[in-house]
Amino acid sequence: MSRKQILKNGELPKTLKNLNLIIKSNIMKKLNIVWVLVFIITVSCQKEEIIQENLVEQNTTAAFNGKFGGPGYPTNEMVVQYDGGLSAADKDLLRAQYGVASYKRCECADPTLELWIFTVDPNGNLPGGIDLEEVVVTAKDDSGLEGADFNPDFQHGGLKLGATFGTPDTQTGVNLRVPQNDNVTIAILDTGLDYNYFGFDEPFLYNSSLGGNGCNDNGYEDLFGWDFVNQDNDPFDDYGHGTIISNIIYEELTTNDVPFQILPVKVFNDQGDASYFDILCGFKYAVNNPDVNIINMSFGWYNSESSLLGRFIEESQDRVMITASSGNSEQDNDINPHMPSSFPASNLLAVAALNDTPAQVGLAYFSNYGINSVDIAARGENIPFYIDQNDFIVVNGTSYASAYAAAFSGEWYEEGMMPQQLLGTVVSHTIQHPNLNMIRYRSYIYY
Repeated sequence: MSRKQILKNGELPKTLKNLNLIIKSNIMKKLNIVWVLVFIITVSCQKEEIIQENLVEQNTTAAFNGKFGGPGYPTNEMVVQYDGGLSAADKDLLRAQYGVASYKRCECADPTLELWIFTVDPNGNLPGGIDLEEVVVTAKDDSGLEGADFNPDFQHGGLKLGATFGTPDTQTGVNLRVPQNDNVTIAILDTGLDYNYFGFDEPFLYNSSLGGNGCNDNGYEDLFGWDFVNQDNDPFDDYGHGTIISNIIYEELTTNDVPFQILPVKVFNDQGDASYFDILCGFKYAVNNPDVNIINMSFGWYNSESSLLGRFIEESQDRVMITASSGNSEQDNDINPHMPSSFPASNLLAVAALNDTPAQVGLAYFSNYGINSVDIAARGENIPFYIDQNDFIVVNGTSYASAYAAAFSGEWYEEGMMPQQLLGTVVSHTIQHPNLNMIRYRSYIYY
């Protein structure tokens, strides 16, 4: 019987304390086994190059000097969103007016979104001696544009695996597509997915040929997701983080007999770098797919204006539920907002990391918090990820807590649910604890 069936049958409310003790006992047993295995692995050193312990991922960052201009903030790039009524000729005129040297369209996602690229002198100035900040300010007030932002490059702070699990071959991914997109679809914006991972032994990938708004307008056929880094139909994970996130969701939903499919959306490259523009395009691609019910975003940043992403999230409030990691800086997000988890949207669940001490529930030592900006906690410390049948690494981070929250949300999703209804259902089935008084609902998911 699945957890959802137990709760629906009314058994949990009658035995909550006993069940909680059983869960905690089982977690302790599993963790004891994990630490024994870690000891065995450490002694044997069979795959020393990628076995690491107690890995705490850092925050996704964009280095900058002032508002822009340092590493991570190109002085010659900006993202714009056109007014929806503009013709192609109108767009040409606007580009000419601003002196745009070249541009990149948001293929497969949003024809109103573009990356503008300018020619700059050695001092970083655009033609006429002005700087990019002046252009962005001007563009924000332009009647032909809905908005404008800088285009920072973000560095993913998540774990990079030492190797992939096989050679990229889309046919392998096609073989893992579900025969029918059923129940809940979870889009994962991340580094992609390594469909060669040995743990994926049942079909679980979204079948783009059966529905949605598959990307077919740039020479490729959308098969089971999209790569916005390389602009093709193979969202293969050559970094590793997205595969770990996907595996958590896969394992939890498979174990609980929940029909699901995952739509991988690759926005970070093999070095863990992503442009803001690619993140925007990936988000719009996922939101525009009518089959997507949940979007997981296990990354984030500080000190970067992200008005377009904020707008897109606001516009998605009647379409999808979003789970987002709260960050790993031990800080109060109410004071220093962590994006995208700190956007004030009714469909966004910001997730902190729970510690691995069932006897004394609390946040993991590295987890961000915030009474107003962080909602719940989920498992995020000392999580084993198997790199083959016998060896594993142990990872830590709010990224993984967000993945558990996405899986938990998938368990409770029912056809026709509005995002706010799903989010409320998820929160109502978390467990409250007084030690979690630094987050909004003072509760955690009982995985």
